[in-house]
Amino acid sequence: MSRILVIGTGPLFGPDVTFFSGQAHRTWHIARVLSDHGHDVDLLVLQVEGDARKDPAAPPLIPAERDGFPYHTVNAANPSEILSILSDYLTRANPEAIVGVNVNAAYLACQLRTWAPIWADLYGHLMGEAQAKCRRDENDQLLLHFWSRERTILRRADRFSTVSLRQKLATLGELGSVGRLNRFTASYPFISVIPSAASEEYLDLPEAAGYAFEFRGREFPRDAYAVLWSGGFNTWTDPVGLAAALSLAMEQITRLHLVVTGGAIRGHDEKTFEEFQAKMASAGFADRCHYLGWIEGKDLLALYRDVDLGLNFDRLIYESIFGARTRLTNMMAAGLPVLTTLCTEISEIIEAEKLGYTVPVGDVRGYADAIVRSYHDPNERAMYARRARRYMRSHFSYEATARDLLEWVARPQLAPDNAEKRRLFPTCSSPRTAALNPLEEEVMWVELHDIHQLVRQAQNYEYLQRKFIYRAWKALKRWVGLEKAGPHRRNV
Repeated sequence: MSRILVIGTGPLFGPDVTFFSGQAHRTWHIARVLSDHGHDVDLLVLQVEGDARKDPAAPPLIPAERDGFPYHTVNAANPSEILSILSDYLTRANPEAIVGVNVNAAYLACQLRTWAPIWADLYGHLMGEAQAKCRRDENDQLLLHFWSRERTILRRADRFSTVSLRQKLATLGELGSVGRLNRFTASYPFISVIPSAASEEYLDLPEAAGYAFEFRGREFPRDAYAVLWSGGFNTWTDPVGLAAALSLAMEQITRLHLVVTGGAIRGHDEKTFEEFQAKMASAGFADRCHYLGWIEGKDLLALYRDVDLGLNFDRLIYESIFGARTRLTNMMAAGLPVLTTLCTEISEIIEAEKLGYTVPVGDVRGYADAIVRSYHDPNERAMYARRARRYMRSHFSYEATARDLLEWVARPQLAPDNAEKRRLFPTCSSPRTAALNPLEEEVMWVELHDIHQLVRQAQNYEYLQRKFIYRAWKALKRWVGLEKAGPHRRNV
C-alpha cells in the first residue's frame, strides 16, 4: 500500500460543524476511501479561503480526528505561510504521491518543490465559477486570478479528476492550451470523472418512519408542506426564478412553507441570497419563509426528516453545465425526494433514472406546477425517494465513484511528459519549472514571471535606447572595441 499526502478543504462534517460545503464533503470522501483501502493517508485540511484565521497560540498543524481518523488543520491564513507549512510537512513525510482535493488545495500542492506524482481533483469547473462570480459582481477583474490557479494545476499535475464528463472535456481543452497534449501524452488517460458522492452520514441514516418533529412545530408550522433549500445561495442560483416559482406555488397551497439552511456565502457571494429574500418579501410571502442559517450537522440530518421536498434551482450558465450539486446527492441519499431544474449532469441522471422531479431550466411555471404536483401525490414522492436512495447507494458511494483514483494510488506515476522532464532536467525542482515544447515554454514564462512587469521593463529599455546619451555610449563602446556592431533594430 502507498503513503499518500492528501491536502483538502475543510471544515470536515461533524455534529457541531455549522459551515460545511461540497468541497469539505469531497475532502472527506477522498481521504476516507483511500484509508479504507489500506493506504497510509496523511490528511492536511485547509481552512475556508477568505475566512481563515491563524491562532498564534496553536502549532502550525493542529491535530484533530474524525471517526478515529487522525488529521491536521493548517493553522495559517496567508497563502505563502500555508505553502511553507506544507513544504515542511512534505519533507518530513516523504509521501509516494500527493492528492490535492479541490482547486485551492490542488493549486498549493502543485507549487510544492517535488517530483512526487500529483493527482489534482478539480471539484467543479473553475473558469465557469469565475465567470459566474464576475457576472454577479459585474466586474471581470477576477478572471486572471482564477485562471492563474487553474493554469498552475494544469501545467504540473499528473492525473486529474472532474465532477462530470462535460467538465472532463472542458479540462482536456485547457490542457491543450498549456502544451500538455503533446507527443508524450497522445494516449495517456489524463482525466477521470469522480461524481460528487453521497456522504456516508446520509446513506447511513435509518429509514424514516415519519417526521422527527425536531423542527416541525418549532421552526415552522406542524402541518406545513415544507420544501427545503439546503446550503448556500451561490452564483449559479437563479434567485428571481426560484422566488417567482415559490410564490406561484404558495398562491395555490396555503400550507406551503419554505425552509432555508445556509444562505449567504460570506466572502464569496452574499448578493444572491439578499436578492432572493427581497423578492420573497415583495411578493408578500416573507412570513412563510424560515431562514435557519448555517445549522449544525447533527441538526441538518434531523431537519431532512422534518421536510417534504428538497429544492434546487439553477441559472443557465457554464458553471451549471459543467458542475455538480452535492446537495442533491445528499438529499437523495437521505431519502428526501427532490425537485431540480435540468442543467447539471446529476439533474439529467435524475430525469433519466426517474429519481425525482425535474423541469427545464428557467421554467418558472413548470417548477411551481411540480411543487403542487408533489404536494398532491405523497405516494409519488415516496416512490422517488426510495428509487433515489437505492441508486445513490449503488452508484454514488465513496468507493463506486473513486475506482480510478484507487487504481492510480496503488501505483502512482508521473504523467509521461513529466517523466520525460525528469529525465531531461534532473536538476529542476519540479516538472513545473521545465518545458518540453514552445507552447508550454510560453505558458511557463507567463506563469513564473509577472508579464506586466516584463513588458514595462522592455518598454523602459526601448525608451532608453532612443536617448542620445545611450546611443553615444554604445558608439563609444564599439569604437574602443568593447562591443561589436550589430544590426540596427528600429522600434516600430
